[in-house]
Amino acid sequence: MKETKFIEQNREKWAEFEKMLREDRKDPEKLNDLFIQVTDDLSYARTFYPNRSVRVFLNSLAQRVFHNIYRGRRFPAERLRLFWTDELPRIMWESRQALLLSFTLFVLSFTIGVVSSILNPDFARVILGDGYVDMTLTNIENGDPMAVYKDSGPLGMTAGITANNMFVALRTAIFGVLASIGTVFIMLYNGIMVGAFQYFFVEQGVFWESFLTIWIHGTLEISAIIIAGASGLVAGSGLLFPGTYRRVQAFQLSMRRGLKIFIGIVPIIVLAGFFESFLTRFTETPDPIRAAFIATSLLFVLWYFVWLPWHKHRSGAFKPVPIDKELPPTRDHAVDFYSIKTVGEILSDVFTVLSRHPRTTLLGLFATTAAFAGWAFGWSDKPAADTFLFPDVPYWPMDILGGLGDFFSREHPGGLYFFQIILLAGIAVAAFRAMEQEMEPEMRRDFSPKKALLAGLPLLALMPAFAAALELLSQAFGVMVSWIVFPFLALWSAVIYFETPNPFKALMRTFQLIRWGPAMGIGLLVGALNLLFFMFLESPIWEMALELFSWFVPPAEGAMAAYSTISTTCAAGVLMYFFFLVTILSGGLQYFAFREIGDAASLRKQLEQLGQTRKIRGLARE
Repeated sequence: MKETKFIEQNREKWAEFEKMLREDRKDPEKLNDLFIQVTDDLSYARTFYPNRSVRVFLNSLAQRVFHNIYRGRRFPAERLRLFWTDELPRIMWESRQALLLSFTLFVLSFTIGVVSSILNPDFARVILGDGYVDMTLTNIENGDPMAVYKDSGPLGMTAGITANNMFVALRTAIFGVLASIGTVFIMLYNGIMVGAFQYFFVEQGVFWESFLTIWIHGTLEISAIIIAGASGLVAGSGLLFPGTYRRVQAFQLSMRRGLKIFIGIVPIIVLAGFFESFLTRFTETPDPIRAAFIATSLLFVLWYFVWLPWHKHRSGAFKPVPIDKELPPTRDHAVDFYSIKTVGEILSDVFTVLSRHPRTTLLGLFATTAAFAGWAFGWSDKPAADTFLFPDVPYWPMDILGGLGDFFSREHPGGLYFFQIILLAGIAVAAFRAMEQEMEPEMRRDFSPKKALLAGLPLLALMPAFAAALELLSQAFGVMVSWIVFPFLALWSAVIYFETPNPFKALMRTFQLIRWGPAMGIGLLVGALNLLFFMFLESPIWEMALELFSWFVPPAEGAMAAYSTISTTCAAGVLMYFFFLVTILSGGLQYFAFREIGDAASLRKQLEQLGQTRKIRGLARE
C-alpha cells in the first residue's frame, strides 16, 4: 500500500484520537483501544515507511496515548468529601481507645503539673522559664495579664503560632514510630507544662481572666494535641500488637491510620492559630461571649471526633472497607524500571530497594558515620566539645541542621571537606549498584571506576551547597532551596552513571528529562522526612538517651561535654547520610520514570516484540 493511501484510510481515525486526547474527561476503554490501534499502525509504518514522516507522527501519538493510560490519576473531589464525612470518623471510632488513653495521659500529666506547682512554688519557672514568668508578672502588675497576646501583628503571629503548633502536633504523632513510647513522653511533657502554666495564673489570682483568654484558642489547640497523641499511639500500635499480620504489615496499616488522623487535625491547628492571633487579644470582650465561644469550640470537637463516629457506627452508616484494600502489598518483586510513576510510587520503590538490601544499608550508614567521626575528631586540634557546635536547647529541627554546616567546613584540619565528598561519592555508587541488582540482567552495565568517579561530580555542589545555604540564607529558607536543588543534582548523577559519563552531556540530558513538578514533590517529601528524623535529636527522648548512657562517661573535666557532642554528631551524621542515600536513590528512580515519559522505552520494547511472540488463535502460547 502506498503511503498516501495508508494516510487517507486512517486520517479520520487519527484525528478522532487526537481530539479525544485533548479532552479533559477520557474513557479508559477507548484509550486502551486507541493504544492497540495506534501501535498496530505504527508497527505497519515502521515496516513499510521507516524513513517517512508518518512513522514519526504515529510514534509521537503512541507516546501520548501511553502517557495518558499510565500516568497517575487525579485526586477526585468525591474522595476528599468522603474522607471528612466517612473515612476519618470511621478511623476515629476504631481508634477510640487510643483517644481515651491520650486524653487520660494528658489529664494525668496536667494534674502532675498542678500538684508539682503547689508543692514547689518555683516549678513554673523550671517549666516555663524565668523570662516568661517575669514578663507575665510585670503584665499582671500593669493590670493587663494577657498583654503577651497583643505584642505582635496578627498576620505574622498567625504564621508563627500555626507553624509552631503544627510542629508540636507532628512531633507528637510521628514519635509513635518508637512503639508509641515517644508519644507517651511528649504527652506527659505537654500536660505537665499546661498544668504548671494554668496553675501559675491561679496562684497570681487571675485564673478567670486567664481562662477566658487562653482557652479561646487553647480549646482547639489542646484538643489537637490530644488527638495527635491518639495518632501517635495508633501509629505505634502496629509494632506492639501486630495481630494476625506480619509486624511490618501491621506497622504499615497503623502508620497509615495514624497519618490520616493527623491530617484530620490540620484544619483545627490552623483555626487555633487564627483564633490566638486575631481573637485572643480582645480581652475586653464581655465574659459571657468569651465563655460561649470556648463552649462552642469544645462542643465542635466533641461532636466531630467523638459523637459523630459513635453515631455513624451505631446507625451503620459507615461504608464497608475491606481490610485488604488498606493493606499494602508485599514487595517481593523487583522494582519496575519501565513504567511512568507517581511521586508516591518512586518513594515506595526507594524504600523497597532499602528493605531488600538491609545489611548494605545499615552497615554502610554506620561505617560511613564511624569513618567520618574518626577522621573529624581524630585529626581535630580542638577539644571534642568545640569541634561541632549544636544548640543546647534547640526549638526547631533547623537548629540542629544549622550544625551540619561544620560537616563540610574547610577550616577543619586534615582535609575533612574532601574526605566527606569521598564518603558521599561512595554512598552514591553503592546506591546505584543496589539499583542495578534489581534490574534485569540485560539492563545492567559493567562497573567502571571512571563512571563511578564522574557520578560523584554533582556531589561537589550537592551537600556543600546545602551547608552554604544554611549559613548564608536563613536556615528554613536554605532547607526549602535544598528541596528543589537536591532532586535535580541527584538526577544528574543518575544520568552520568546510567547513560553517559560526559558530565556536560549528562547535564543537558538532565534538563531534557526532568519534570519539575514531580521532582519538587520528591524533594519536599524526602526533605520533610529528613526533618522528621531530625526532630528526634531535639526531643526530650534524645536527652534521656544521653542521660541513660552517661554513667559510662568517666568523671573527668569536659568528658560529659565531649560525650554529648560526639554522640549528637554521630546521630546527626547517620541521619544526614540516610537522607543523602534516599535522595540518590530517588534520583536514580526519577531517571527511569522520566526517561519513560520522554523516550517511551517500554513502548519501544513492546513494539519490538510485536509479531515475535508465538500465538495460537490470538493467544500467547505457553
